[in-house]
Amino acid sequence: MKLLDIFKKLVAIDSPSFEEDRVALFVEQKLLASGFSTRYDEAGNLYGYLDGEGDALLLNTHMDTVDLAVGARVVVEDGIIRSDGTTALGADDKAAVAAVLNALEQVVSEGRKHPPLVVLFTTAEETGLAGAKRVDRSLLDGVAFGYTFDASGPVGGAIIQASWHDRLDVVIGGKAAHAGFKPEEGVSAIKIGSDAIASMRLFRIDEETTANVGSFVAPGATNVINPEATMSFEARSLDEKKIDKQIAHMIEVLEKKAESAGGTVHTHHHRLYEGYRHQADTPVVKRFIEACEALKIPVELKKTQGGSDANIF
Repeated sequence: MKLLDIFKKLVAIDSPSFEEDRVALFVEQKLLASGFSTRYDEAGNLYGYLDGEGDALLLNTHMDTVDLAVGARVVVEDGIIRSDGTTALGADDKAAVAAVLNALEQVVSEGRKHPPLVVLFTTAEETGLAGAKRVDRSLLDGVAFGYTFDASGPVGGAIIQASWHDRLDVVIGGKAAHAGFKPEEGVSAIKIGSDAIASMRLFRIDEETTANVGSFVAPGATNVINPEATMSFEARSLDEKKIDKQIAHMIEVLEKKAESAGGTVHTHHHRLYEGYRHQADTPVVKRFIEACEALKIPVELKKTQGGSDANIF
């Protein structure tokens, strides 16, 4: 089956996060037809295994798409593949799933020599790498290194550095009072939060670090000094020390503004995923470079502020 045909079949199968069963069955059937054995873990991640010579190599993609890709139809015009305009296409990451399946078919059908192959198709990547976080590491025993196919750009590009990503959830407490009769007796959680945001370093911090306030929720009546607000922040950085510093800064500002206004603040900080950094001379990168050079493909080593399954394993 040609690459485009595989891609079209994948796109025709809706697979929003946590609803990947049907596309997993399609992928599994393709693997079995190529001689792979298969396994699933409790998260629905699909593993495929094919014996070979040498050190085992991992190939990884994810099976889910964003919800906007549900009902997608492929349109090919002037050599460009797109949706019909009513949905997203779902090429993230079905283009990679199709490419991996097609490559495996060719390797097997042409009888090419290959190392032991382990392929991993994860679930729920689009919802914070949820599938990858539940990967059964025992099912990856013996893997020397691997590649995650989940990035855009010309062939020959490889991400060798990706950011750490943290989330900060905040509850601000104030004191309710009537806004018309006794506003001076109230403590506005909205004002505390607003003052904190105005005093924070946010958005582009430096070339490696960003921070954002994503939500600020404080429902209430206009005649009441609002006693509670919730906020959510994130920070990303290619340097772990920098992201730790940014989170500490945001918490410090929130605490100071709450204290000075006579309010309270409760924060919950958690790391969504770790970053990574590979040097150009590490084995996993060198092997990629050698493969590109053998095919006369220009190499571009890149870094990203986004996350992928590669941030997890």
